[in-house]
Amino acid sequence: MSLKCKMGIHHWDGCICTECNVVRSSNHDLKEDCEKCAKCGTEIHDNHDWSKDCEKCSKCGKTREYGHSWHDNCEKCSKCGLQRKDKHKIVNGVCTICGHGIFQDDNKKQYKIIRIGENVLMAENYTKEPSSGTFWIFENENSNVSKYGYLYDFETAIKMAPKGWHLPSKSEWESVLNSGDDQSGSKIGNLQQGGHSGFDAVYAGYRSNFGNFIGEKASAHFWSSTKDSEDKAWQFKIISFDQNAGFGKSELSHGLSVRYFKDKKS
Repeated sequence: MSLKCKMGIHHWDGCICTECNVVRSSNHDLKEDCEKCAKCGTEIHDNHDWSKDCEKCSKCGKTREYGHSWHDNCEKCSKCGLQRKDKHKIVNGVCTICGHGIFQDDNKKQYKIIRIGENVLMAENYTKEPSSGTFWIFENENSNVSKYGYLYDFETAIKMAPKGWHLPSKSEWESVLNSGDDQSGSKIGNLQQGGHSGFDAVYAGYRSNFGNFIGEKASAHFWSSTKDSEDKAWQFKIISFDQNAGFGKSELSHGLSVRYFKDKKS
């Protein structure tokens, strides 16, 4: 070993000293494999980036098998979001493997269906105009129906559920909220547009009992079937600006969005 090396003055080529061959813990060559240095062979655990593709590291290109998770959606990985085609096994509009599919109402309107945890639910806001009951279009602009669906009062939301579907309870909404985080650890991230769950929340706002339309593009408000009192029921809400989701009490005369859940087989 040279005098300079003994003094700690090494001549580094990446992670190896060319004079004495000592190896340091930095400057490894990880271009071909994030977890093994090409120069010195040092192994670094859990250094691959599988966030964009569970079977191909986005940093070094290393591949692996069976990294994707298709349990929640046969055609969209719940971990990295990669999509594939023609993998659902559809029976009566619903995939028998993952629960995703299509529901068609009696007006021939189709709604995307997803499974989150043990719940099968609509992934789009309900847009059927009831023959009786109370409902609104946000700001009374007809173009908002296709964007946000209708806003319904509590009683109308309860009565309009198609056969085999129901307005979810507060506990069912809690189950959806707690069914998994996205890769950043955010529960709301899974529920937003493009989230891995497929819920694709639409920030449709709500109508107050004073006739004001509030919260467009800022918040989403969904009825639950669980009453808090004679004149209030629980709502599930998602707030975009502070990345928060939770529950609040709403007057039964308010206009909120509706997502129906599929009845569970007894």
